[in-house]
Amino acid sequence: MKFGIPMYSDLLGAAVALSHISSFLPNLYASAAHENPRRSNSAELFKKPHILVIIVDDLGSHDLGIHGTGIHTPNSNDLAYNGVYLDNYYVLPYCSPTRAALLSGKYPLHTGLHDIVLPRSAAGLPLKEETLADLLLRGGYHTNAIGKWHVGHSSWLQTPTFRGFDEFYGFYFGSEGYFSHDHNGAYDLRHDRRRHCGQGCSDVVDERDNYSTPIFAREAIRMMEQYAANTTKDEQRERPLFQYLAFQAVHCPKEVPQEYIDIYENTTDWSDERKVYAGMLTAADEAIGDVVEAYKKAGLWEDTLVIFTTDNGGPTTYGCVTGASNYPKRGGKYTLWEGGTTGDGFLSGPALPKLGVPLGKGRFPHLFHVVDWLPTLAEWAGVVPRNLDELDGMSQVQSLKEGHATRNELFIGYVTRFSDNTWFGPCLRYKNWKVVQGDYAGPDEYDANASGTPQPMVGGQSNSSYLLYDLEKDPMESTNMAPDYPHVLEDMIYKLQLYQQSYVAPQINDASDCPFPGFTEYAGFPPVWEPWCHNHPQPTEVTCDCAV
Repeated sequence: MKFGIPMYSDLLGAAVALSHISSFLPNLYASAAHENPRRSNSAELFKKPHILVIIVDDLGSHDLGIHGTGIHTPNSNDLAYNGVYLDNYYVLPYCSPTRAALLSGKYPLHTGLHDIVLPRSAAGLPLKEETLADLLLRGGYHTNAIGKWHVGHSSWLQTPTFRGFDEFYGFYFGSEGYFSHDHNGAYDLRHDRRRHCGQGCSDVVDERDNYSTPIFAREAIRMMEQYAANTTKDEQRERPLFQYLAFQAVHCPKEVPQEYIDIYENTTDWSDERKVYAGMLTAADEAIGDVVEAYKKAGLWEDTLVIFTTDNGGPTTYGCVTGASNYPKRGGKYTLWEGGTTGDGFLSGPALPKLGVPLGKGRFPHLFHVVDWLPTLAEWAGVVPRNLDELDGMSQVQSLKEGHATRNELFIGYVTRFSDNTWFGPCLRYKNWKVVQGDYAGPDEYDANASGTPQPMVGGQSNSSYLLYDLEKDPMESTNMAPDYPHVLEDMIYKLQLYQQSYVAPQINDASDCPFPGFTEYAGFPPVWEPWCHNHPQPTEVTCDCAV
């Protein structure tokens, strides 16, 4: 084996080793071969799918009802049960890096977006990167973004309709009040009605006192219905719909209409915080059900592929703790432990068998990273990414169809504790092995004040300390195996050194390159957040020729 790492059986991962987490599903790839699904007349006409990407924010990996948690999520359960659940699904440890990775197909290692984008910051997904929306737009898709953005907001060029989306309804930042839509003293909720909308086009919309979860479902449905009403079936096959529906839920603040909390009033062994969180998740699941039902009524559902993903593990120790659970995994959001970097991800929808993936067969046991969505969807859409040779993502199409592993390694990356700018990592996984450089993978239930370094460490330094875990035998990361497997550790260190060769340092996460001038005044509104960098949009040069 390359680098001398011992051979092990194919990895089934934490969700298989901890079988009670996903025992609701059979193994999709229990046999090596599958019969091709019988094609109907509608399948014969099928060209490429409508794509509905659903992001649930800060979702704990032990919270959906499919895990036997007692939280009511029947619509998500149904999608997972009738789709393909990813047992070994990796994301980044917090919001912005995961969203940028999904949209670009690149690790933060190669974009410099290692941290959450702060409010008064010019950081963001570099403008030279072709996004998933850019790519699908080139492939003939009609593209919508709804909900949370959080990959750049200082310049209009960083906002969704300049990054490949035809229309956007939502907020640019990472969090805000669910009813007030206020973030740090100013309002942030907009409707960008067309491509390259920007100043003079982007409307501040008044949704004060309206809860954001049904707002975003309503707008996704409105855009979808408008698309369906204005296109024929033949036109829909040639120019399908891509919707990026990024719910604010279940991120803090802990807010939800009382009727959803009341569902759990008799769950006496739960804290009030857990009941509010459960209500938030149930409200999000109800909104997902509304969107699915609307797709069915509009006649689009039979050709729709659904991608469901969290953006990180639930915040259980550090940051805005919400009542989420990642049990039995260690750690949560803001950590490199499995509880922070793995979570719920699955594919569903009637388009799956038309794409050669059998429906309702259960779990996919192999490694899958959030960066893999872009090349996977690109292959199904029949579009070649402009920067294909630069992507970190790998198309999982053949793996999903045939059951073999596409990747046996992934770079988990770095994380910062923003309160004191302390960094942890780097970290990577190779087959069943996971290595963390340093003494900690971030603050967790064992040490909320874990010590890190003031800057990300140079990967693979010989004088560093390391943690080594065998996730096949120890999915809870309880025993450091570095002293017992020095040759494995040596090989893992070498891999970190290889990644270090292409390392891009964290972007400057403030407005020093373009000072923030203050909030914008709109008649009838409180102060409003609005992009302010007009002459210097972002430290990264604009080089992507992404327009159709």
